[in-house]
Amino acid sequence: MRKKRPERKTFPINAMLEGRKVLVVGGGRVGQRKVELLLDAGASVTLVCPDCVSELNDLEKASKITHLKRFFEDRDVDQSSLVFACTDNKHVNRRILELSKAARVLCCCADGNWPDGDFVTPAILRTGKVLMSVSTSGKSCRQSRLIKENLSKHLNSIESSDLLVIGTSHEMIGMQERAPYHLLLREREVMGAMISQVWGVHEFFILNTCNRIELVAAIAKEATTSGVLRRLMHFDQLRPDLYYMKFGYQAFEHVCKITAGMGSQTPGEFHVVSQVKDAVEEASACGWAASIIRDLCDTVLKVSKDIRRQVEPLLDIAEIEEVCIRYIDQHIDNLSDKRVFVAGTGVVGKGLISSLVKRDVKCVWGYHRNMPKDFDSNLVEIVQFDQIGNILSDVDIVVSAVDVESPLINVRGHLASVKKDTPVTMIDLGMPRNIDPELGTKCNNIKVIDLDVLKHWYRKSTGTLNQVLKICADITESNRDKYERIRNSMQGEL
Repeated sequence: MRKKRPERKTFPINAMLEGRKVLVVGGGRVGQRKVELLLDAGASVTLVCPDCVSELNDLEKASKITHLKRFFEDRDVDQSSLVFACTDNKHVNRRILELSKAARVLCCCADGNWPDGDFVTPAILRTGKVLMSVSTSGKSCRQSRLIKENLSKHLNSIESSDLLVIGTSHEMIGMQERAPYHLLLREREVMGAMISQVWGVHEFFILNTCNRIELVAAIAKEATTSGVLRRLMHFDQLRPDLYYMKFGYQAFEHVCKITAGMGSQTPGEFHVVSQVKDAVEEASACGWAASIIRDLCDTVLKVSKDIRRQVEPLLDIAEIEEVCIRYIDQHIDNLSDKRVFVAGTGVVGKGLISSLVKRDVKCVWGYHRNMPKDFDSNLVEIVQFDQIGNILSDVDIVVSAVDVESPLINVRGHLASVKKDTPVTMIDLGMPRNIDPELGTKCNNIKVIDLDVLKHWYRKSTGTLNQVLKICADITESNRDKYERIRNSMQGEL
């Protein structure tokens, strides 16, 4: 039966050996490894052995070690701070150990005598300013080596780490084609769990808005070329010109631009700020993001605030609910005589109802679970979504802004309920789609307006976008040092 390998409880320390005398007895491969590690630590190494491997001869010729070309003598232990017994003779190693103990000098034996020694050297990894060691207390040297090799790959990946953004948006594909790539909460949780297992991805968050779906990550450069992230995000199903990948400063510039609202279909909209914050909070809660992403978020929010401060005088900035109201004002005659159904009780829904009430418009406010509270107006009727079929027969305008997996208002369930004698305008502010676009093709008096149509109309009505984007780029460039600080901290250079 194979003898069980002994174990010893150990205490990890980093010995400061710079300029101190260390004795290594034995010139084989084991002795070579000890000598090289000691030189890395700045020790003054004396090697005792009649012969040695060529690498140790080279170190002697370069005057990096002192080589006593003879067999070990008892007096060699004197004046040493540490001793390494690395000969191929267990009796000699035992003698070295006993003499070291008598001289009260710590000794490491590199053979079967090691359990009686004073310390062991773990598997060591040194890269740049990072020193890591792995020990199994003598139980498994092979396991220590495997762990060290894997850590080496990870450290090398950190040294090449930078920011990455991979995504698609309204600028590349239309709403109908973009919808399958948007992720609801449960889908994001599943996606995030898979991304967190990808080698080289350190931290990340997923930004999922009505305009775009993108992954923002602190990542090793090598991981950007593997194609795994494209596949997980399903962008491998798109032509290369229908999604974007930005690395390094370009990624930082992109996130600043998006957070400032300059990448939105309504330039300058403020909702994206809370969407970025929520995405980072979600990532932190799920364990996908930590200090790097939080630092990035804080920095980007400050830069985007500077951008907004300078461009606001040039833009007629409006949130999506305000854009919707402006569209209605411009395209619907005699609005005060109309009846409007608003689906959704979130920020957008509340904003729509408030604006319509100010215009003395009669409204029906639909909710799923959260009934609106503290809202008192004789112009507003509050109903649950299961009453939609009854409501559609008596409204002229429908605006929907809810988070649903499939259309809230669709051909099969609601076409028969819609008014037939007068035009009906349906405005879909949701992503995924809230209103089935086929409603507009099945009935001539129904006009379905989606976000792309609405925001394209708004962009044409404002102008000055090129000037605004130039200011955005200039401000971000003036903050390049903040990006450099994040990158350097990621790569361990600070």
